[in-house]
Amino acid sequence: MESSEAHSDPQRKQRDNKLQHFLKNSTTVRALRHRNYRLFFTGQVVSLIGSWMQSTAQGWLVYKLTSDPFLLGLTGFASQVPVLALGIFGGLAADVFNRHRLVIVTQWLLLLQAAVLAMLTIVTGADGQPLVEVWHVLVLSAFAGAVQAFDMPARQAFMVQLVDKTDINNAIALNSLSFNAARVIGPTLAGILIAVLQHFRPEHPTFGEGMCFVINAVSFVAVIGQLLRMDRASLPRMKTQTVESSLADGLDYLLGRRHLLNLILLAGLISFIALPYLVIMPAVAKDALGGDATTLGWLMTSVGVGAILGGLKQARRQRVRGLGKVIVRSLVGFSTVIFLTGFQRHSLLTCVGFLAAGFFMVNAMISCQVLVQALVSEAFRGRVMSYYTMMTIGMMPFGSLLVGTEAKHFGVSTSLMLTGVCTVVVALLFWLRLPAIRQAAQSSPEYAELLEREKG
Repeated sequence: MESSEAHSDPQRKQRDNKLQHFLKNSTTVRALRHRNYRLFFTGQVVSLIGSWMQSTAQGWLVYKLTSDPFLLGLTGFASQVPVLALGIFGGLAADVFNRHRLVIVTQWLLLLQAAVLAMLTIVTGADGQPLVEVWHVLVLSAFAGAVQAFDMPARQAFMVQLVDKTDINNAIALNSLSFNAARVIGPTLAGILIAVLQHFRPEHPTFGEGMCFVINAVSFVAVIGQLLRMDRASLPRMKTQTVESSLADGLDYLLGRRHLLNLILLAGLISFIALPYLVIMPAVAKDALGGDATTLGWLMTSVGVGAILGGLKQARRQRVRGLGKVIVRSLVGFSTVIFLTGFQRHSLLTCVGFLAAGFFMVNAMISCQVLVQALVSEAFRGRVMSYYTMMTIGMMPFGSLLVGTEAKHFGVSTSLMLTGVCTVVVALLFWLRLPAIRQAAQSSPEYAELLEREKG
């Protein structure tokens, strides 16, 4: 027995060395050579699959209960507006408190939210109908949004602490890959599961959606488990700061970095004008294409596949310089395909259009986040990323309301075409501002550090 164990240890060590050698020399997945980041990444993949299943099922549930595209937008508003209201406090918490512990707490709270939604959707009343009502979904969405106001800046700031500075760009791109791989798998599983359970349990109209919520609740256990397995001794300690000075210093820092401010404002405009097209996906599937939950799953999967391809392209990139031009080209590409998709009534062509839209949008958003993360001081990372989160997530609810209103009064096709037109205007405005943004970035001390990292 002892001989067998002694023999297996060198073999395991040899396998680990080969893995480390592969990861260190790989351009695409080099950030995974850091054990803590590997644990973070794998836990996120499982949890995000559950989250995308819940997101897809939640949209389908609201539309099934109401047949009102405006309420799809209102649900998005309820889940995202708390990020705008509370995001700055989430960023402050990420800079003051232990980010590792903070992320664990937020994951437990999101698990609780999914479990309550699952119970309401699966349990039936005396009349045999499920207990869930639209207002339940709205309240629970708002609760999840409040938790994410603390979770997202903490998770984004924590993630880059798990790798060397030379691997930050790759870590951000891989994190986007995990998000979008889940976007491919989660909606597909949700669409299939809802359709199958509706066939076998026709007397329970929301049983399929409820099981998606159950799976999401269970999936949070994976990320919590991986967080607990991390080497906590190697995680950096946060300096104690007062709330008042931290808030004031964070805002002063951002206002003094015009390049960061412009990038964050750009992310907000994209989130307000472009990203909310995802909210009306159930209406596109049902009204424009005459489909069902399976159709919705395929549409969301198409966006996810395109996003994965965009993420892989970004993961292979090793230089930060030139990303401004990538943002402009990506926004123009997105606006073109989303405008043309508005004309489509064929499911396959619509899927192709959304695949291209996912590719271009992820290229733009990853480029924007990489620039912000690469050019921010570590001491202010949490607070700056909270402003980034407030703009990217906090502006989406207003865009969701706008897109939902457009879809209700003018139709989903017109709403998609308007999204394309407005996005190309944003691309033009950013292109005109790009020289000034580049000049401000080059004058910052963080840019000098960036050049040293890229030379190394």
